[in-house]
Amino acid sequence: MSERSQAEQDLRATSDAIQSDAARLAELEDVKRGLDPSDPRVDQLSEQAYELAAEIKDKSEAERELSDKLEQNGERQRPS
Repeated sequence: MSERSQAEQDLRATSDAIQSDAARLAELEDVKRGLDPSDPRVDQLSEQAYELAAEIKDKSEAERELSDKLEQNGERQRPS
């Protein structure tokens, strides 16, 4: 497999992971919304959401680096 193909696969896998994490984050928020604010699960779910959001941020940064690498190598053009 070429470096380009590997980088493109990595980019796609990272994007897929971000989408999956975002869906899970939305699920957590939906559950929290249905709870009474004084329910102790709200705090637990909020912590999970916070950690998941941090993971999404990290993955987004990795995705940006992969995209920049492909662009620098002239292998991918960013949309205008």
